[in-house]
Amino acid sequence: MKQTRHSFATVALSCGENPLWKAKVMGHRNTEMIIKVYSKYIENVGRSNDGSVLNDALQGNQGKEGEE
Repeated sequence: MKQTRHSFATVALSCGENPLWKAKVMGHRNTEMIIKVYSKYIENVGRSNDGSVLNDALQGNQGKEGEE
């Protein structure tokens, strides 16, 4: 059972589910445990390893990939 719990958390985060929702579903007070334990398994959720996703989101370019 414990393995399915870990699999569920990892897959949900990989799919982009909100960590706050994950914490609530798993019975945690906050996202600290979710981030600490599961984030290391989510290598590259946004398919970017250079910070460009965060940069685009902050500049309002979210969801505009490939549009030029």
